[in-house]
Order: sequence, then C-alpha cells, then structure tokens
Amino acid sequence: MTPALRIERDGPVARLVLARPERHNAQTPQLWAELRAVGDALVADEGVRAAVLYADGPSFSSGLDLAEREPGGFLHRVAHADDEAALAAIAEAQAAFAWIAAAPFPVVAAVRGYAIGAGIQLALACDVRIVAPDAVLAVAEVGLGAVPDLGATTELPRLVGLERALDLVLTARRFDGTEAVALGLALRTATDVDAEALAYAHRLAAAPRAALAATKAATREPDPVAGLALAARGQVACVRAMLRS
Repeated sequence: MTPALRIERDGPVARLVLARPERHNAQTPQLWAELRAVGDALVADEGVRAAVLYADGPSFSSGLDLAEREPGGFLHRVAHADDEAALAAIAEAQAAFAWIAAAPFPVVAAVRGYAIGAGIQLALACDVRIVAPDAVLAVAEVGLGAVPDLGATTELPRLVGLERALDLVLTARRFDGTEAVALGLALRTATDVDAEALAYAHRLAAAPRAALAATKAATREPDPVAGLALAARGQVACVRAMLRS
C-alpha cells in the first residue's frame, strides 16, 4: 500500500507531507492511521522542535475521499454500524488530528489550493496557518447534510469568535486565503507557502523544546487559572534547566 503521508527532516523541523496529489490529498482512514503513528513518533523524538504540514500537488486537502461513501468505505461503515462502533470509528479519525494540539512543539500548516471539509479541519488542528492568497477554504459538511466532526466546531470559535464560526460552519461558504487572514483564521498569506512555513518553523525551532512545550500548553489552555499554573510549572522547569547546568 502506497503511503499517504511522507515524513522528512530538516534539522529540528519535521516535514509532514500529504502524499496523494492525484486525489488532491483527499483523506482516508489510511491517512488518519499514518497521522496517528507519526504523531506518536514525533512526540517521542526529543530532537523535534517544530513541524510543518505540507501537501504534494496543487491542493492541501480537498476533504474526505468520495470513495469513503461507497460500500466498505468509512462513511458507509459508520452509517451501518451500531452507536458504539460508529462513535469509536469517528474517535479514531479525531485522534489523527487531536495529537497536534497536545504536541510539545508548534505545528505550522502550509495551505494552498483547496482546503475543504476535513482538509480545512486538518489545517485548523495546527497551531499556525500560512495560506496562499488564492487558497479556497470551506467547512463544507453542513452544506452536505453532515457535521464537521474533526475539530472545526471547537477550533473556529477559539480563533474567530462564536458568531463568525457559526457563519462559516452553517453556511458552508467558500472563502480565500486573504479572508482567512482577515478573519483571524490564518497568520498571514504568502505566495510560496511551503518556503514561508518552513522558514517560520525554523524560527520557532530556535527555542528549547521545553520552553516551546510549556508555552504552547499554557497558551492553548482555555481556563486562565489553569493556564497560569501551566506557565508557572513550565517556568520552574526551564529556569532550573538554564541555571542548574
């Protein structure tokens, strides 16, 4: 079976490359399994201080592969399973994205072409998004009679606020990279998103991993009291590492 994800290293930066360009990197359970495995490996590798999620071909990811609606496909299995099995299948898909938020290093998405449905949700799972001005993004699920269940309903309100998040998910409208930046959904646009994302990741990777991990965890924590506690514990560990060596 041809891998759906390619892993490369550029010093302290890991490069994760979606590798189904002939399908516009449409997603499958195989990709999700590979993402979960790669996440475990990168988290365990102390040499990784940042990661970039790229895509081969013209598009980041066009969403779930349409073949997953056919007999034997992911959506077909969910539709015909009992509640426990259906929810377990969706939980496995969610886990392919969820490790990114908990990773002890920042993850940057380089988004060009289409980022639709599961595609935009994979980008939203990352800590930072750098997008092409003419990228085409949409949380498309509601328009297809489904629910965006891979993170858009949690990440979008955090990034753009409740009202704008509801607009994007309920209308399922398409928007470009320039609007994504204006909404606060992406950091900035770039003509060469791959080079820009790699350069940005290397800038982040100049810091020690312990400082990156603690700062990311504290910043992502929604509860302010818990966030301050995480920052304090991280500071103690980092100061000890600096001054006890």
